Amino acid sequence: MAMKPLDRSRTMRLRDALLAATITAHAGVYALPCPGDTVPRDAEVLLTTHVADGSARGLKRSDLESLPPRQVRLRRTVERDGARDDQILSYGGWLLRDVLTLAGFDDAGRRDTRTWVVEAMATDGYRAVFSWGELYNSALGEQVYVIGSQDGRALDVTAGPLALRSLADQRPGPRHVRNLCALAVRPLPAR
Repeated sequence: MAMKPLDRSRTMRLRDALLAATITAHAGVYALPCPGDTVPRDAEVLLTTHVADGSARGLKRSDLESLPPRQVRLRRTVERDGARDDQILSYGGWLLRDVLTLAGFDDAGRRDTRTWVVEAMATDGYRAVFSWGELYNSALGEQVYVIGSQDGRALDVTAGPLALRSLADQRPGPRHVRNLCALAVRPLPAR
């Protein structure tokens, strides 16, 4: 009897659905591990921040909600099989600069911070990097968000609970971080 070849895409979808159901069932009890964490995190911590002085802080949703909320509407056109589909997306979240200030990063009057970078990390190890100049000395800084909701609903398990979007980038994919779990601020190495 010949065996049917395994449909990998179906298997992957089933695995992802099982993982999503498990995480949803244990929401608030189980926190996904983050490559940026040096110790296990409290289940309520959504984002770990590391600033250049070596201090780390775990931010909970209540901490983030103390920041001024931002709502952004974005038009996206998707082409599939010759058909165009225009979509309007609405993101809710916080300006990355505000999150960094909440975490204890203060760049005011410090010349050395101009060569620092901010690294955003995802639970799967994906990383995106921003320079101090991009965030604090250009218009791009007003378009980088830590996202907590889309279209009025919390992010699903494949995207969140938090994500990072750089909406001013010409190619939005490379610095779109799903399942954002940590931010690290550090100086560039000396030459």
